[in-house]
Amino acid sequence: MCCRNRTWTWLLGAVFVAGCGKQIPKDIIQPNRMEEILYDYHLSISMGYNLSYSDNYQKEAYKNYIFDKHHVTEAQFDSSMVWYTRHTEELTELYKKIGKRFRSEKTRMQELLALRENRSSTSLPGDTVDVWYDRKLYWLTHVPLADKVVFEISADSNFKAKDAFLWSADYIFLSEGDRKATMGFNILFENDSVVGRVEEVTRSGMQTLYIRPDSAFAIRSIHGFIYYTDSDPAVNKPGLIINNITLTRYHEPADTVRVDAEDSLAMERNVDAMQMEKKADTLDASSIRPSSVRQQD
Repeated sequence: MCCRNRTWTWLLGAVFVAGCGKQIPKDIIQPNRMEEILYDYHLSISMGYNLSYSDNYQKEAYKNYIFDKHHVTEAQFDSSMVWYTRHTEELTELYKKIGKRFRSEKTRMQELLALRENRSSTSLPGDTVDVWYDRKLYWLTHVPLADKVVFEISADSNFKAKDAFLWSADYIFLSEGDRKATMGFNILFENDSVVGRVEEVTRSGMQTLYIRPDSAFAIRSIHGFIYYTDSDPAVNKPGLIINNITLTRYHEPADTVRVDAEDSLAMERNVDAMQMEKKADTLDASSIRPSSVRQQD
């Protein structure tokens, strides 16, 4: 009888251990602690992306600060990462939690920015709405960190599947020569698929990009950029003015009428016509001075 009880005890213990899942060695950083370290580690990497080439040495300082903060050595971190990469289920679970934290923090920051700028944290409802929230005017030059416009707009409850988007801006090149701007934007969907358009801009005037996706998946976010380049950056040229920026969202009609290429071109011509009516508000290249533009920033 006693032997039988010991047998049952052993079997129950084996079942309990099996139910607890994979045992993580004691010399490996445990998941809860590893999550905190990885969260700060990726934040430090993101901070390093904004450093200039001459400040690259600070990346190492950021990384060392993370190790000191969590009282681990780089060797402990590296060996633990080796173990997690060999056990993908544990690593995947870690990054699910980290991704959730980053998304939550991003939402919170967007709400704080909206509060500071006295605007709504969500886009306006409606079938035709300008969802551009950033500045309407930029002055780009060949100088690093002043040669681009980059944006990201997260979708909210007012974004719908199959929404179309028209991004438009008035370009004013302040000098002649071999200079151009590259304009593009992408729509990212919940299934991680992407659709986008990119165009080169070489002349002054209104420029537009139109995307009408056919994906039935919900929209997660919209990303876009404008890069200014000059073939002769050694010459101090005044650069490029970008004005009257809009990103118009169009809900799909209730009857789901197909918008083909001709409809797209017609929409762009309508935008051009509307911008012509606002010509009084458009900057004249001959009257622009760098000091006046800086005040706009």
